[in-house]
Amino acid sequence: MAGLQAEELSSEFLKNFIPETVFLVDGEIAVPAHEVKETISPEQPAIVEPVVVAKPEVHLKEIPKLPDVPKAPAAPDKFKTIGENKRGVVVLVTVPDAAFMQLPQLGFLQKILSAIGLLPSDVAYVNNLSGSNAVFEDLQQALQVNYIISFASRVESNLPHEKFTLYNPVTLGNVPIVFSHSLADLENDQEKKKLLWGALQKTFL
Repeated sequence: MAGLQAEELSSEFLKNFIPETVFLVDGEIAVPAHEVKETISPEQPAIVEPVVVAKPEVHLKEIPKLPDVPKAPAAPDKFKTIGENKRGVVVLVTVPDAAFMQLPQLGFLQKILSAIGLLPSDVAYVNNLSGSNAVFEDLQQALQVNYIISFASRVESNLPHEKFTLYNPVTLGNVPIVFSHSLADLENDQEKKKLLWGALQKTFL
């Protein structure tokens, strides 16, 4: 038996493995196995690069600034006070501020206080800034009050008391009050000075 040619051997040999007819089309070139590029096997999942989706720009609406809430005006002071008030004696007046600031140096007033045994440091000079009646309870909240000498400044209170009259000492709670004319009226009126002196003696001596 004559030996098969290489081409015939190849054809006959391959028929044992590939039963279908194999055609070689002109122009096709067989590629050697070592030049075939490596492919992705089904067992190895392909690496997929993540897709970055650009977020749409969000323009926030500008919030309008709220108007400032006006502060409530501070309540005006009811009283202006100077002096150390070591003995809780209130000298109550209703006068312009310039005159009020001169009270500690007013010789006539200091003579009255000295006559009843008081030093300038024993009293509190209190100016009723409201111009209306000074409320006794407000005075007690503002400072120590053991006595009141009121020079032409009215006082009111919810506490029961006798009628307020000039030169007639009245006790309000446990605080004696002496009402007098203004210092300006007293200074040159001897009769009024005598009346004041009598009221102060009943209260302090």
